[in-house]
Amino acid sequence: MARAGWPAVRRMGGAVALVLMVPAATGADPEDAGGLTVDLRIERGLHEALDAEGLTARARLRDGRLAVTVGAERLHLPEPVGTLAGVRLDCPSLVPTTAGWRCREARLSADGGDLVLQEHPLRLDWHTGHNRLRVAGDWPGWFGASGEFVLRVAGADDWRAELALSGVDLVALAESPRLAPWLPEEPPVTLQSGRADLAMQGAAEGDHRAELRLRDVGFSDAVGLRAGEGIGGRLEAREVAGDWILDATLEEGAVFVDPWFVDPDETGALNLRADGLRPADGGFAAGVEVAELSGSLGEMLAFSGQEIRSGSPEAIAPSGSFRLEARDPGAVHAVLLDPVLAGTPGRDLVLSGDSVVARLGLERGEPRSATLRWKALSAEDGTGRFGVTDSDGALSWQAGAPGVPGHLGWERAHLFRLPLGEFDARVRAQPDGIDLLEATRIPILDGALRVDDFGLRLTPDGPDVRFTGGVQAISLEPLTEVLGWPRFSGRLAGMIPEVRLDRGDLAVDGRLLVQVFDGDVVLRDVRIRDLFGRTPELGLSARMDRLDLALATRAFDVGRVEGRLSGHLEDLHMIDWRPVRMDLAVHTPADAPGRRRISQRAVQNITELGGPVQAAASSVFLRFFENFSYRRLGFRCVLRDGVCEFGGVADRPDGGFTLVQGGGLPRIEVIGYNRRVDWDELLRGLSRVTAGEPPEVR
Repeated sequence: MARAGWPAVRRMGGAVALVLMVPAATGADPEDAGGLTVDLRIERGLHEALDAEGLTARARLRDGRLAVTVGAERLHLPEPVGTLAGVRLDCPSLVPTTAGWRCREARLSADGGDLVLQEHPLRLDWHTGHNRLRVAGDWPGWFGASGEFVLRVAGADDWRAELALSGVDLVALAESPRLAPWLPEEPPVTLQSGRADLAMQGAAEGDHRAELRLRDVGFSDAVGLRAGEGIGGRLEAREVAGDWILDATLEEGAVFVDPWFVDPDETGALNLRADGLRPADGGFAAGVEVAELSGSLGEMLAFSGQEIRSGSPEAIAPSGSFRLEARDPGAVHAVLLDPVLAGTPGRDLVLSGDSVVARLGLERGEPRSATLRWKALSAEDGTGRFGVTDSDGALSWQAGAPGVPGHLGWERAHLFRLPLGEFDARVRAQPDGIDLLEATRIPILDGALRVDDFGLRLTPDGPDVRFTGGVQAISLEPLTEVLGWPRFSGRLAGMIPEVRLDRGDLAVDGRLLVQVFDGDVVLRDVRIRDLFGRTPELGLSARMDRLDLALATRAFDVGRVEGRLSGHLEDLHMIDWRPVRMDLAVHTPADAPGRRRISQRAVQNITELGGPVQAAASSVFLRFFENFSYRRLGFRCVLRDGVCEFGGVADRPDGGFTLVQGGGLPRIEVIGYNRRVDWDELLRGLSRVTAGEPPEVR
């Protein structure tokens, strides 16, 4: 509308109104006196990047100075800016230049709800020849930051922006609703402190750059599984020809992300570099050509990814190939794997070796292929349960078909102090496990474990192991020595039927035949619970048939006994390889042929085992004879709660029991009276007997 006293020309065209005001001779408004004013109003303006309501513009020429005011009732811009109300840009003096127009004292006001500008100063330059607008100014102090920005715009496809900020309050920034569309509804951590310096530049044609320097950042989650404090570092991103290069460095502070703890003061600065990041199909997804670690972690671990692609942020499903090389396997295990393996058989493991190289192929987040190669790798369990030295191997796995044949082996190894010799086997990885391709043997002392068939399958209920083989003539004397048992000679051999492993518990189906002391020992119900745990538990039952006592007593060096021995061992339960429960009974078979003789030394050792056990003959009588005849011998021990309840081949009216029943001449009987004997004391007595000569008989 024209002011009073001014002639007006009005042109209405839909939602557009143009008012032209010219000076009047008398009665003019002092503000417009001697000048020219043009008002423009547009009810709504639409553009691909904005939606404006109630647009107004005023140009006022007075005394040779042009003043311009542009405003909008509402301005809808893309996120994170959103909707602005009361937008007003005032330029009190638009000055012509050789290239176009300049305004050094512009003021911008706008209300974004949480962010408000009130006549914020700007500097404007309009290059009319290139139709390019340059906007520059100081940062308005949002999020506690200070700095400046520059924006050059010549069109939707021709723009360049620069921003440099210092002291950004990261907590305030994280709490801003401007970031809500890019953050999860329930963030994994809560930011508690932190400042940052930010430098950014970008252009329509590309060449985007951003550098973020962090200091004193702290965060945590509700349950304490993720936390950090005093964090300082740098994040740099550069775009070159559509591809991005990401360079991130953690320089100081402490970070805990269960189960890992990282302190750069101890490990040195950690750096991650990713080359070839680029937009992928479906929005936020990205591809990576090369990603690698450097710094102290990079010295021991080389990581790279090739053509890694992922889906939308709602369902991240990367595809591509990854390569991981442990240049220092021991350090990698200590820093990355040891915390993960806590509570598993791999805990307390010490690794060393040349290298381990792994490759993994993914398709929409699902593993499709993998290879693993290692060289001169040694591993030792800190509790002494197992270990390998100089292991080499190569495995190839495919999701939909058997992999190519591979191999694994070692120079030497041990399992619960049992030494294993040099070993090499041809194997093939299957989609759900691994198979042995040909029979092989694992040397054990002077014998071996023969492996005829081996297969492992991973099932929803845990690993399923198939194993058949046998034990080839292992000398018992060195075997008992390394196991810490009383030393005795002989040889161990037998067949091993099918073995099953279920969630760390091992069970042997069928029966295991062990041929020892010229007799047979048949083991059944063999089971080991928590095989690689801290306190493994062994359970079994056994039947002994016609063991040669001459060989057995010579093995234990307790004095010579001739004859045969049969019996049973029921419900043996060992914890950490120590018996805690059993029912053991052995005796002379009634129909066993051959001599039945017991030496003076054997009688003495039986009586020296402890408790009221006596030889029913005078010491003088014992001095005259080296050997005695017996009719039968045997004993029974029922072990419960550390106490062995004893019995013999016959009970006596006086409450005792007969251990050796005499027969023939010269004749002797050994009688016991203490039916309850402490198990540990019995073992100590047996150790004394087998360690040296018994005391002289008086």
